[in-house]
Amino acid sequence: MTEQNLEEDKKIESLSSNDLLTTIYDVNRAIFRHLPIHSIDLCSLVCKSWAHVGHLIKTHRHTIHSLTYPTDPLSTIADSSYLLSDFDTFISSYIHIHLWSIPYLALVVTTNSLDRKGFHSSSDCSLRPAKYPRRSHSQTTASQTERHNISEALIHHLNKTCKVLTVVSDGIIASDDKNQSNEIELNDAVGILLLPKFPPNILGIYPFEITNKTPISNNMSRSDLHQLLGCVPDDISIRCVILFYTPRLLQTQMNNCIKKLLEYYSSEVVIIGGYINRSRYDDRQSKHKTLLNNACGLVLTGDRTHLNIRQVVLKSHIQTREAVRDKLKELKSIENEQCYLSFGIQVSCVGRGVDFYHQESNVECSEFQKLFPNTSLIGIFGNGELGHDYLLNDNDASQQQQRTTKESLKDLFHTYSTIFSIISLRM
Repeated sequence: MTEQNLEEDKKIESLSSNDLLTTIYDVNRAIFRHLPIHSIDLCSLVCKSWAHVGHLIKTHRHTIHSLTYPTDPLSTIADSSYLLSDFDTFISSYIHIHLWSIPYLALVVTTNSLDRKGFHSSSDCSLRPAKYPRRSHSQTTASQTERHNISEALIHHLNKTCKVLTVVSDGIIASDDKNQSNEIELNDAVGILLLPKFPPNILGIYPFEITNKTPISNNMSRSDLHQLLGCVPDDISIRCVILFYTPRLLQTQMNNCIKKLLEYYSSEVVIIGGYINRSRYDDRQSKHKTLLNNACGLVLTGDRTHLNIRQVVLKSHIQTREAVRDKLKELKSIENEQCYLSFGIQVSCVGRGVDFYHQESNVECSEFQKLFPNTSLIGIFGNGELGHDYLLNDNDASQQQQRTTKESLKDLFHTYSTIFSIISLRM
C-alpha cells in the first residue's frame, strides 16, 4: 500500500458523522446539478434532505427556454397536428427532458389560423354504453370532441405560479430548443419562450393588461403609470416596455400611455411592440374571464450593471440581406458579448416576409442568428410596428453619448419595418 493510500485511509477514519453527512450532501448536490427539473422533483420525494437539496438547486437556476410546435414549422409536406394529444406529448417530453428552470412567465406567440382552429381532443366512447342510442354517429362524435385554445392546452403542463401571455398574429417568429429561428408566415405554428424568475436587480418581469375601459389621462402620475404597467414598484425604474395591442383598442389610450412613458423616462426607456389580432393573459390567480381585444405586454426592469438592452429599426429602405446584416451589427456590443443569458424580440411588418425578399425565407431572423447564435428569438408579424433605435452602452458617461431616435410619439410608429431588440443579462 502506498503512502498516499495510507494518508487517504487516515483521513477517512478521522471523519466524524457530521463530516460524512456533509460529504454526502455535496455529492447529492453535484448529482442534482445535472438533472432536469422533472427528475429533481421526483428525487425530492425521497426524503427531506434530498428535498432541501432540490429546492436549493431549482431556486439558483436561471435558464431561458424556447420551443416551437410543430418542430419543423416551415415544412410543406407535413401539416401540423391539431390533436391535443400530440401537443401534450410534445410539451410533456420537452418538460421531462429539457426543462432546466422553473418558468415564471410563458410568452406565447401563435399564428391566427392555429388560434382559431385550436387543438381538439376526442374520447373513444366505443366501450361506453350509448347514453342517447337514437343519435346518429356524426352527432355522437361531435358531442365528444372538445376544442382547446393554445393557452388552455399549454397551461396544465406548467407550474401553478407560471403566468401565461399569449399573442395572436398573422405570422410569428419562433426559436426551437436549439435556438434555430424561423419566420412563420403561412403555416400554423406556436412559439413559446419560458422565462424564469430572476433576482430583481438583474431582471424584473412585470406582465400587464390594459382594457379599452382603462382610463389613461394626460395628468396620470408616475406612480399610476407604474400601477397600470404591471404594478411596478415606485422605487424601481422601467427599462423596457414590450407592448402589443389590437386595432379595436382606442388609439388615444395607447398614445397617452406612450406619452407618459416618454414624459417620465424620456430617452431612458426602450419601447417595442406592434398591432396584433388578439391576446390572452392569465396570471393564474384571478378568476375573471380573459378578454381577447386588450392591450398586453411586459415591463422589464433591472440594474444597468446587470441588464443591457439594445434595439435597432430596419426601415423600409433596408431591402437586402447585406443591408439587414449591416444594420443588425449595431446590436453588437462589449456588454452583451460578456453577458451570460439573452433573448431577442422581433416585430416585423406583415409585408416584410418572403415576398419582400424575393421568395427567400428567414432573411432577417437568420442574420440575427448568425450574430447571436446562442440567443432565443420570439416575435410577430403585425400591421404596424412600434420602436426606435436604442444603442446606449452601460458604460456611457452621459445621455448625450447614446444613439436614440426616440424624440416624440411620431418617431415610434413605423410601417414596412422590423424592430429587433436584444435583452442581455449579466449574472
